[in-house]
Amino acid sequence: MRIVVVQETDWLKRGPHQQHHLFERLSLRGHEITVLDYPILRPHWPREPFAVPRREQANAARIYDGARIRLITPGTLSLRLLARPTSVLSHYAVLSRLIREARPDVIVSYALSTGLPALRLARRHGIPYIFHVIDALHAIVPSPALRPIAYAVERRLFEQADEVILINQHLRDYAIRMGAHPRRSRVLRTGVDLDRFDPAADGSATRAELGLEPDDLVLFFMGWLYDFSGLREVAASLRDAPPHVRLLVAGDGDDYDALVALRDAGLGDRLILTGRVGYDRIPALLAAADVCLLPFHTVPITEHIVPIKLYEYMASGRPTIASPLPGVIRDIGEDAGVTYAPAAEQVAAALRIQPQAAELARRARAFVEAHCNWATITDEFEAILLRHVEKTSSPSPWQGERAGGEG
Repeated sequence: MRIVVVQETDWLKRGPHQQHHLFERLSLRGHEITVLDYPILRPHWPREPFAVPRREQANAARIYDGARIRLITPGTLSLRLLARPTSVLSHYAVLSRLIREARPDVIVSYALSTGLPALRLARRHGIPYIFHVIDALHAIVPSPALRPIAYAVERRLFEQADEVILINQHLRDYAIRMGAHPRRSRVLRTGVDLDRFDPAADGSATRAELGLEPDDLVLFFMGWLYDFSGLREVAASLRDAPPHVRLLVAGDGDDYDALVALRDAGLGDRLILTGRVGYDRIPALLAAADVCLLPFHTVPITEHIVPIKLYEYMASGRPTIASPLPGVIRDIGEDAGVTYAPAAEQVAAALRIQPQAAELARRARAFVEAHCNWATITDEFEAILLRHVEKTSSPSPWQGERAGGEG
């Protein structure tokens, strides 16, 4: 299959998310993947240069050796009021040309503003359009004034997509309320690479490198530091915890400067900020941790999500403390090694669960082994795409076979 992916979360700087894993794995099976992307222009506006030129990268694979991802970032203007409108126009132009030159078999969208023109082009050219949803997208729009428009766009995409794929049942319920047809809406859970995250991995060298003592209780968070991350509350609560409790944060984003300020205001080396790290570094950091945290506040953006980091925590065999987000509770439940507590109480919860830590870790790993294997999930995802391609074309050379293995 020739697959075009339309997304707007910056392929190179964010994640890896679901789409990175799925499409890199599909590329290893011989499918041709082209990603149309959108650069991160926040949080500092304007950015230089004023005009961001079109960029293309022949291979932007980030996870799996041998994967190939063609990445195209259409040009835009780096001004707050002009960035999205110009990106919509430039994405439309680039996708139109891509369809003319190398007709894709299917378009998979993760986007709103650039997803709508992709839907129109898919309809015009008879190309299946799959809407793969990992967030309530309109809630992510930063401007309250624009959210009603985003809501209307999201509703239209739910109504008109050939199939809607959701990462959990909570999101599927939301999609159906938004107009998705129940028969064209299905749950495909987020996966995890079970070989990459090893519960038996030795983290002692990484702990020593970070200045952590053997008897420190190391709490760990990784990922983009959104303003709803809850990490400021976690960091502040370290002041009331025993001195051997340390917080290790791997990531960058909106809350980074606030965390630096907390560190410099007295937390010192009890708060370790690595900044953004490569994905290949994450397993070693997880091996150095004792407890993993997901302290997100419950806001419209987080109500439906189950972040991929949660499954990676669990695969690493680490007891995990998560905020009681509705999507997480419904998807993972109460007996999978995850303890629920709001952000301000997660340090205390980490201390409280220590007598049960080994059992909680065992349950966490068992849950993802049973439900979250990327290989199986990729099989299901590939089958969905092939089914839609076969509906709209003559017998496909891909029908019933793969071009190769994942390696």
